[in-house]
Amino acid sequence: MLLHSPPARSSNRVFRLVSWPIIAAMQLLGLEEKSRAAFLWSPPTADEVVDRYLRGYVLFGRETGRLAKLEWQSFDARAIATAETFRVPSRLRRLRRNGGLEVRFDQDFHEVAKACQAGRSDWTWLTDDLIDVYRMMHEQGLAATVGTYRDGKLVGGLLGLSIGRTYSIMSIFHLENHAGSAAMAALEDVVSADGRWDLIDFGNMTAHNERFGAFLVSEERFLELLHKN
Repeated sequence: MLLHSPPARSSNRVFRLVSWPIIAAMQLLGLEEKSRAAFLWSPPTADEVVDRYLRGYVLFGRETGRLAKLEWQSFDARAIATAETFRVPSRLRRLRRNGGLEVRFDQDFHEVAKACQAGRSDWTWLTDDLIDVYRMMHEQGLAATVGTYRDGKLVGGLLGLSIGRTYSIMSIFHLENHAGSAAMAALEDVVSADGRWDLIDFGNMTAHNERFGAFLVSEERFLELLHKN
């Protein structure tokens, strides 16, 4: 399940595909409005990923890119949940109590990332190049995983960015029913206990995300909340 997915391209949205240095120069000169997408010719640093995220951009891999292996994308709206809205469906609560799954944070990063990558046949955005960037960020405490385990074996989990008090879910996987959702449900423990995160960025809105209390906000409102953290 891809949680940050590109919006459908339509006639009322123009995607300008240019490199970030060009965008930066034009913005400094006041000549360019914010581009919704931009190719990236070399991997960014962790600081650059954080800086761009705070400006509303998300980093994606490009499986078919010959020169540009990565790209930034931004979106008009974001699905988020806060400590006040985040909830766990009742059926999943029962599973958490009686399902025998163990939740671990920030363990087995590579295994979680590769499991999120596997089995996708439509749009492979979580490329090896992007995983390398996330691994670098994880080493600096800027990317986090939530894994669910049965008898010590990884069966589900989340991969995301950890920026300030915001957790941005990038991808989710499951090897058995509800194992990925159980990892997402574990976020409630964090936000309700005033833990390391109090804002969850789901990316795009889906019925699945809505069941966890996600609601849509404009990009402007999202950035306001992000900078308050």
